[in-house]
Amino acid sequence: MYLALPAIAAKAAEAQFNAARLGTVYGFAYLRGFLHALYDKSQDGADMYSKWLSRVDSEFDAALKSRNFASILSDYVDSMIDLRRMFRDAGYPVDYMDRAFDAYVHNMMVFSNIPGRFNLTPSDVVLTNGKTRLLHYRVDGQKKGAPLLVIYAPINRYHILDIEPEKSVVRRLASGGLDTYLLDWGHPGPGDDSLSLKDYVGYVEAAVDFIKKSGAEKVSILGYCWGGIMALIYSALHADSVNRLALMAVPVDTSQDDTILAHWARALDSDRIAEEFGHMDGQMLDLGFILRNPPRFAFDKYVRFFEKMHDRGFVDTFTAVERWLYNTPPIPGNLYRDIINGCYKRNALFKGEMALDGMKVDLSKIDVPVLAIAAEHDDLASPASTLAVLGAVSSKDKDSMRMPGGHVGLCVSASAHKSLWPQVARWLSS
Repeated sequence: MYLALPAIAAKAAEAQFNAARLGTVYGFAYLRGFLHALYDKSQDGADMYSKWLSRVDSEFDAALKSRNFASILSDYVDSMIDLRRMFRDAGYPVDYMDRAFDAYVHNMMVFSNIPGRFNLTPSDVVLTNGKTRLLHYRVDGQKKGAPLLVIYAPINRYHILDIEPEKSVVRRLASGGLDTYLLDWGHPGPGDDSLSLKDYVGYVEAAVDFIKKSGAEKVSILGYCWGGIMALIYSALHADSVNRLALMAVPVDTSQDDTILAHWARALDSDRIAEEFGHMDGQMLDLGFILRNPPRFAFDKYVRFFEKMHDRGFVDTFTAVERWLYNTPPIPGNLYRDIINGCYKRNALFKGEMALDGMKVDLSKIDVPVLAIAAEHDDLASPASTLAVLGAVSSKDKDSMRMPGGHVGLCVSASAHKSLWPQVARWLSS
């Protein structure tokens, strides 16, 4: 152990240097934003804070998408992985500390999601498969169209689709006459690190097979974000079981995904991350979301919150979304690696070059009605990337819907629930 200390110290110094390089990029973005705002005469009616915030948005967008930043970020992550391995090889109990931390985070997440914490739409757990649960919503009304399976992303929890009664996507769909089911991925633990994209598509297959036992010949599917990737793969392999396919903010053609996180995903070595940690830690994902634009995501939203504290509806939605936002389970290492490498780095899903368990995933095999739903200001899945699916499938009946706002706004904004979701329910019921 003691013989390794000089090497560990040198690697720690390297990691610290790379951290300083990252900090420099952020620091200069802040400074340039301030200087531009100070001398900006085009927004004379705006206060200094608003002008600075507007300018710093563009500064971060340019700086954090640059090749230079991607290189620095990759160097930093690699040096931290090297440092962790050196500590473990020297006999430090890093794996034990990781397990203890993961257990603590897991217990806190479970506690934060007891039923009373969220005013969820009533549902029954009709199928369990590992950590995955299939929920069937109890909403009265005449059922129209094929049963609907909602596939949420394995990032955060499904509660954003059921955030509160007046802004609940699943309640809106079920109330629209759809016999609605949802896949809850649960909280993967250390024993689930080996789960891959194949396993998650297998969970989708098991859910569809279960729903079809109720007498339905086919099932409609709504996939959100990475859940849409699984919906696409399943539909390509089992198009005869799908009635209609709706894809909401899904990164399909990642060559057209110009978001900051897409740039970072392509820059980092997902194989090393999965091999060293076994999973992508949820708290690291939370930090990554904030680092896309710290003024916006770690400061300004709380300024806006205090400005609207008199609005009870706004406060209730804000606190519910915050509770959901920072409840991020880990992503199993193999699943993380499959999606990053297969979708973001090789764009294999869109190109028709992905294989799952020896079967080629060809999106042109999808000939059922397809709907692509995009948010115009989505900073997690570029609209062009989502809408590209319409050119990849063979469907004759295909349509798109676009809404103002961002990725999460599709689920929780008043405008989405007023205009978008009634339209989606009618489309799915056709």
